[in-house]
Amino acid sequence: MVRVSYSQSLALVATGFAIHTSAHVQDTTPYLFPYESNPLTDTSLKDLIKSSGASTKTKFFNFDKGEGSKKERLKSGSCKVFPGDAAWPSQAVWGDFSKLLGGALIETIPIAAPCYENLGVFDTEKCAAIRENWADPYLHESDPTSVFFPIYQGRSCMPTDDPTSSNCTLGGFPVYSVNVSNVQQIQLAINFARNANLRLVIKNTGHDYLGKSNGAGALSIWTHNLKDMTFYPELTIHGYSGPALKIGAGVTVREMYAKAHEHEVSALGGICESVGYAGGYIAGGGHTPLSGLYGMAADHVMALEVVTADGRFITASPTENPDLFWALRGGGGATYGVVTSVITRVHPKTPVVTSQFTLSTSANVSTETFWEGLRSYFEHFIPFTDAGTYSWWTLMTTTGKDFTFTMDPFFAPNHTIESFNALVKLWFDRLTELKIPFTPNTKFHSAFYPAYNATWGSDPTLSSGGSVSYVPGNYILPRKNWESPSLFNATFSTIYNHSTSGRLLFGYHQAPRNRANVDNAVNPAFRHAISFLILSAGLPGSVVNNTPSVSQIKNATDDLINNILPAFRAVAPETEQGQGGSYLNEANADQPNWQASFYGEKNYARLLKIKNRYDPLHVFYAPTAVGSEGWEVRDGEQGAQTQNGRLCRL
Repeated sequence: MVRVSYSQSLALVATGFAIHTSAHVQDTTPYLFPYESNPLTDTSLKDLIKSSGASTKTKFFNFDKGEGSKKERLKSGSCKVFPGDAAWPSQAVWGDFSKLLGGALIETIPIAAPCYENLGVFDTEKCAAIRENWADPYLHESDPTSVFFPIYQGRSCMPTDDPTSSNCTLGGFPVYSVNVSNVQQIQLAINFARNANLRLVIKNTGHDYLGKSNGAGALSIWTHNLKDMTFYPELTIHGYSGPALKIGAGVTVREMYAKAHEHEVSALGGICESVGYAGGYIAGGGHTPLSGLYGMAADHVMALEVVTADGRFITASPTENPDLFWALRGGGGATYGVVTSVITRVHPKTPVVTSQFTLSTSANVSTETFWEGLRSYFEHFIPFTDAGTYSWWTLMTTTGKDFTFTMDPFFAPNHTIESFNALVKLWFDRLTELKIPFTPNTKFHSAFYPAYNATWGSDPTLSSGGSVSYVPGNYILPRKNWESPSLFNATFSTIYNHSTSGRLLFGYHQAPRNRANVDNAVNPAFRHAISFLILSAGLPGSVVNNTPSVSQIKNATDDLINNILPAFRAVAPETEQGQGGSYLNEANADQPNWQASFYGEKNYARLLKIKNRYDPLHVFYAPTAVGSEGWEVRDGEQGAQTQNGRLCRL
């Protein structure tokens, strides 16, 4: 096994891409990447163990035989094996595991360890670089265990300018990671975790709001270096015939966008460039700037390759393991297996009009006038979404009386400058009538990727990592709240009250609906959505020297859970009738009623059955993942539910 420092971890991802292009392909093609082409079987596993020179008992690495005795692990009070326990694997066992992996096992050194003296890796220059680049998403992505939201890791090794102020510890970081380069390594990791009763986590990019990529005492499967992509100009599969992309588990949204643009097609991804496409993004459903034309990204997935909890490598598609196929498209990540690749439809080259501008209060624009102009924008969400458009905006205030609204951007696919101007005319005329100054920077782009690059792709703050400045949450608002005047008034009043209380608000107008007419596990709230709001409770201080305090985090969490979210839930309950909910990928780990809010009432019961079928021993766990209500992380009081503690059954 190896120990990897910050500088060494950066080199792990400098392997580039393996890009393939195939001509017309029929259903009979296996569609496997080279790293998927030789999965372990019972026979090949025995041969591998023999050839590796493993000296310990092979029981740790065998496939699941369906032993009923292991069901005792699910008894109340039982815990995953933790470092220091008598059952924790010996160094000899870990050594054999490393041999079987071909040296891919990494012992965790927290990314900010060079800022501390206690681990023997103190380095002032490296620490300065880490502190300077702490918000850079690629700093965290290139590390085997670092994540974007350290609050949920336990903040046990934050960058500091005082190396003797405290010690750097693992906290919620896993003990070991597997730097995956082939499916066999994933199979071995799952077998080992299951047989040794270890906690298992999965990390791709670490772009994770809830702590799903963390776990104290865990073994982590790091998929970020599975960068293969294949473009099919004409793929015939499961009743579809047309262009498609096969995407490796480690490919990011920007990488996928660039490959699609190279072949003059459009792919569906999110606005943050560093998000991993085939992992949590698709597992959460995947809202996208092209949702007004095509719906959710998960709606266009045609097949997935996956390693399940028994260690077997299988395909999930409409014809193979169809229940798993249903669950993997929207039913949450780190729950049913480890996805190694995804095949998705892609779409024609799409022109886009973007428009960016700012509205604000001033000496000439009163608070009342500003809110009249903003209300006009919200009043037009139905025609805006009916026209297939999407937006990303921020609403900021420092006092609750001065406001700045930034449209960044209004995104109009399949529009011309003329059709865009006609669409927004009533709103813009109202702003002019109110004498609210604004200067739209409206541009036509010949394709999606240039439009993306000119807007979200040029905004580094969208994907910034390492933040401890706020506690995250979100809420999805339904179209019916715009169709009813009384519900609209109540909804807009809630937004007004939220902002005038001094809170930051981010949001979208978007309406994914079910434009592809598919059946999958996407949260039904997205099928009715017309707006998606990013909510938060702010925290004081900066990341340096490990601020804020536990009590401040607790107060912010309580504010989000007890005040902010309930206000929006009151106007759009998390029920089939209310059609409200939250996007599970950008939600809060302490959110109550998450089963209905993140998955939908009916979906959740079906998902739980699928979870228990494919993972009866609950090898996979993540906070707010399906089935996680049967577990607790014993992390003490850290102000929020972290992963810095032992995982045990309730």
